[in-house]
Amino acid sequence: MSRSTVPLTPVQRQGLAWLLLGGAAALLPLGRELPWWAVAAFAGLLCWRLGIDRRGWPAPGRLLRVALAAFGVALVYARYGSFLGRDPGIALLVWLTGTKALELTDERDAMLWAFLLFLLLLGGFLYDQSPLHAFYALVVVVLVVAGMMRLHEDRPLTPVARFRYAAVVVVQALPLMLLMYVLFPRLPAPLWSLPNPSRAALTGMSDEMRPGSIGELVASGAIAFRVHFDGARPATTDRYWRVRVLWDTDGRVWRTGASYDESPGFEPLGDPVAYRVMLEPTGKTWLPALDMPVIAPANTRIRSGRVLERHQPVNERVVYVLRSHPRHRTGPLPAWERRRALAVPPTSERVRALARSWRQAAEGDDDVVRAALQYFRKESFRYTLSPPRLGDDPVDEFLFETRRGFCEHYAAAFATLMRAAGVATRVVIGYQGGLYNPTGDYDMVRQSDAHAWTEVWLAPRGWVRVDATAAVAPERVEQGIESVVAEGAEARAGEPARFEARWLARAWQRARFTWDYVNLSWFYWVKDYDENRQTRLLDRLGLRDSAGLVLVAGVMGLVLAYALGAGRRRRPGDPLARIYDRYCRKLARAGLARDPHEGPLDYARRAAARWPEQRAAIVAITSRYVSFRYGSAQASPRERTALARAVRRLAVPRAR
Repeated sequence: MSRSTVPLTPVQRQGLAWLLLGGAAALLPLGRELPWWAVAAFAGLLCWRLGIDRRGWPAPGRLLRVALAAFGVALVYARYGSFLGRDPGIALLVWLTGTKALELTDERDAMLWAFLLFLLLLGGFLYDQSPLHAFYALVVVVLVVAGMMRLHEDRPLTPVARFRYAAVVVVQALPLMLLMYVLFPRLPAPLWSLPNPSRAALTGMSDEMRPGSIGELVASGAIAFRVHFDGARPATTDRYWRVRVLWDTDGRVWRTGASYDESPGFEPLGDPVAYRVMLEPTGKTWLPALDMPVIAPANTRIRSGRVLERHQPVNERVVYVLRSHPRHRTGPLPAWERRRALAVPPTSERVRALARSWRQAAEGDDDVVRAALQYFRKESFRYTLSPPRLGDDPVDEFLFETRRGFCEHYAAAFATLMRAAGVATRVVIGYQGGLYNPTGDYDMVRQSDAHAWTEVWLAPRGWVRVDATAAVAPERVEQGIESVVAEGAEARAGEPARFEARWLARAWQRARFTWDYVNLSWFYWVKDYDENRQTRLLDRLGLRDSAGLVLVAGVMGLVLAYALGAGRRRRPGDPLARIYDRYCRKLARAGLARDPHEGPLDYARRAAARWPEQRAAIVAITSRYVSFRYGSAQASPRERTALARAVRRLAVPRAR
């Protein structure tokens, strides 16, 4: 059965303009996620709709609208090959919502379109769940609600007043929203944890090491992961976060090669360090861990070199809890590990000769290691963030020609020399150090903290960490990468930083710490509020067995409170009406209430007859109000102030 339609009035078309503006705002966060043609089509359809209302452009017929919708469906299928999944679903919703804008002819269509905009806002949370995005979505909701209010206004309000009333409506709904969020049964996994193929290739540490591969990350201040220690923080020189162990090399590139599950046995020396890691998306399977992790988290295994590897790539933030022993002694060296750790990469004869000279003068492997470190300290090696490019034999050129490099240059050269001298060696890449955030009491390990070091096999201690970079630039390990970057910046500037600049840098640092803590808290209490966390919260509140009852009772209580509040007489919305309402309430308290059907003049006559001594004041107040309310002139702020003052000065006795 066809429904009857009532065309939108000119006033309601102004509300439609608000909704169109809300549609453009709802699309804005999706602009970088969708294909360009979907965004362009939505914007073009909105402009067409606006042209129909404001410029009198011809409206498309039913056949053209169906053709546009079908064309969009075909484009989405051609682009994604399916209608299932997040990206094709959102693209299809955007196209069809834009097409729907062309047939907004009555109030029902406009309201339906407003609810479609709410769906677009929800779709944005499948890509971004940050507090900034949530605040932006809340503002857009207020904008759409203001448009919906404009469709039903009896008298027009100013845009500021309409937006304020819409904000009040949204704020009134927040308690119910929070109650539903906290108590409503959680899904096993939130919707936004769906895989994101478009973001699978994320920047960060690579699975291999070549000259310059780690140095490229120094310019990135992006957070790699955050760490909260349960007890005292380990010293900076002990905060080595292992990610990958590299065994195989062709002389230029170091790779992991074949990887095997590692035996969990090693001998801890000293107390363990307990900590919780929140890893940012990487698109990789590795998990950073402090030397040496004891037990692998769920869905994770310990691979050769005692590194952690997940079964699935980290495409969303991952939180895991670990215990590690920075002081330890590893078990016996298997034969297959010894063969891989002694394989000498292709290199020049003078590199081999240098290694042989150390071996001939040494009584054991410890002496060879000390000789190599002493070589790096005494010769004119320099730690730099911008080393020169190297050719086909990077180790030879670095050791005897350029002698300037980043951590990967020192790790690769040291490992090559050790293997050439007969010392079992492997390269480890990961992160070193981290920046402490005092606001949240956790460490922020950034991509710029990426680091490479080596481990040599020394009986009876087993694998021992040797960081050749520390022999040349100990401040890199002891103070972090910031010291090196700051020193380079001052050297380029040619003079020390001014006090004002340092103060501004400290203020900016504190602001960054605070904002990072806000984002982390948001993630912990909103995005990561899963089934397990809800259960723990309900157990703590003693509501686990009665959560459903509390939810129903809470919803009913909020609805009842809102109904009681809505039933009370509300003060009128404009300033002039509020002043006259105050005047009527003052007379009512004196025993003369205004009848619902009674006009201002009739009410004034009754009041003047009741209090003859106040007749002049009553007539003056009523005359001003009637002239301003029903006359052509508008009351200025000064005139409204004078009328409010006359109401305050009106002296009528209170009823007993």
